[in-house]
Amino acid sequence: MRKTSVKLLCTLLWVLVPFLANAQTQPKKARVIVMTDGEVDDRSSMVRFLLYTCDINLLAIIQTNSVYQKSGHSKEGWLAKETNAYEQVYPNLIKHNPDYPTAAEIRSKSFIGDEDIQHLINIVNVNPWKEQKPGTKIEYMPDTWPNTPGSDKIVQLLLDKDPSPVYIEAWGGGNTASKAFYKLKTEYPNDYDRAISKVTMYNIWYQDNAGNYIETYHPKVTMIYCNSFNATWAYRIQTNTADFIKNGVQNNHGPLGTLYPQKYISEGDSPSFFYTMYNGLRNYENPTYGGWGGRFTKLPGLPNVYVDAADDGDINKAIGRWVKEVNHDFEARINWCVANKFSDANHKPVIKMKQGDRLAKAGQKIVLDAGKTTDPDGNNLTYKWWQYKEAGTYDGLVTLNNPTNAKASFVVPKVNEPKTIHIILEVTDNGTPALVSYKRIIITATP
Repeated sequence: MRKTSVKLLCTLLWVLVPFLANAQTQPKKARVIVMTDGEVDDRSSMVRFLLYTCDINLLAIIQTNSVYQKSGHSKEGWLAKETNAYEQVYPNLIKHNPDYPTAAEIRSKSFIGDEDIQHLINIVNVNPWKEQKPGTKIEYMPDTWPNTPGSDKIVQLLLDKDPSPVYIEAWGGGNTASKAFYKLKTEYPNDYDRAISKVTMYNIWYQDNAGNYIETYHPKVTMIYCNSFNATWAYRIQTNTADFIKNGVQNNHGPLGTLYPQKYISEGDSPSFFYTMYNGLRNYENPTYGGWGGRFTKLPGLPNVYVDAADDGDINKAIGRWVKEVNHDFEARINWCVANKFSDANHKPVIKMKQGDRLAKAGQKIVLDAGKTTDPDGNNLTYKWWQYKEAGTYDGLVTLNNPTNAKASFVVPKVNEPKTIHIILEVTDNGTPALVSYKRIIITATP
């Protein structure tokens, strides 16, 4: 090809890329599998989770065990009770969001996984915050364990032809996933690489030895190890929410809220599904992006293992910075359970922007315009644009002009090689409770 032709092609691509980026469609809702050991905080998380099933593509809920709940709790029927309560409030929920699945669909996607105490009883190092963490000793192999309906369902889901990611949330132990991955590797060798590469597994600690087994024998699984939940969402942290739980959830807010089992918000497992929320922050697209479910950095020495990253030097800030807004969102949704009309409750603003991710040269002015954003309830809106510095690869701050207006701008800084700049838009209404919508724009600065 002649030099002039190459130059023309490069110029054409440079012109078209921004327009192609701006024409991007909304990302698909995350495909989610939940594994829960039925501990009391799991039951609290499940009340909240069911109110967010409209924002994900729910594939399965699997009851398992863990080093803390060695026999699991499926025999107690707690999940069925919560699903039945969800069924009672479903007619109201769909008035506020038509994407909620029916209770029958949720029941059809509920399975029992590994609850065999014998698979955990010989684990010597049981402390997740000390021994059961990335890079430590493998203490079991699932080779001889029997398959379970839960592990078989994971295999079936990963073998499907849909190439989009599957997010497996480990609220408790990961034994069921271990067995599923073993079965994939040994019984479906021709499909194994394709199937296993879809998986991102978000672990609330390693609550058995599955994490160490998976990161070694199934290294193409993206493993997220969250420790920061323990100082933000776990027991004895959000004690100031007792009044809200009593009066805003458990009483006069429908049968699902009545089943919330704790006196204050104590949901150590919830960050795993916050990660997959379809809320504009795009947390689930990449562990390093950051959002309601935290921000993570790759652990040296393990190809696809991520651990908590520090924002402003604090590993708890990446999750903790969103707590207030996340709980306001929960408050709104528990209100939906008893709001007979759409107008009887608050709903998030709807951000409208033409601009999307793009390439931009140093010195170029980037205009970000959310002026057509609306609020479904007619509430007043406030705007906040900010740079999520830690999420980008550009090691510096840009100057945002008019960061509290609907329309903001900045000038692309000089770089020696392509660097990403993450800009977050937060639009907050003045409803009760005040709700926030988000938009993330990623600008790739080029020399």
